[in-house]
Amino acid sequence: MLVDKKLRQTLLEILIAWEMELLEKNDTPCELITSKVENNDGKMPTKVILSVKELSVYLGISQDCLYAMVRENQIPFIRVRRRILFYKESIDAWLKKQQP
Repeated sequence: MLVDKKLRQTLLEILIAWEMELLEKNDTPCELITSKVENNDGKMPTKVILSVKELSVYLGISQDCLYAMVRENQIPFIRVRRRILFYKESIDAWLKKQQP
């Protein structure tokens, strides 16, 4: 019974966090949910797909530099209509390959 209560509370916290993020970004629920997966440790979900802005912060480079890398096909990316998106897993693998 206690586990059910904790599970309900955790799910409620996740839903509230998603709703708050949705309101801040003006994303649709489908975009927000499909870009998240739950960690094995039960903590808050982590992003799977990153935007240009998010990846520039993650890599510590400017958005202009990132757009240039995309234009020159120097970094793995996908396009969804006009949006440029990045799989975090692909970026991490690409970073490992860049090391000497």
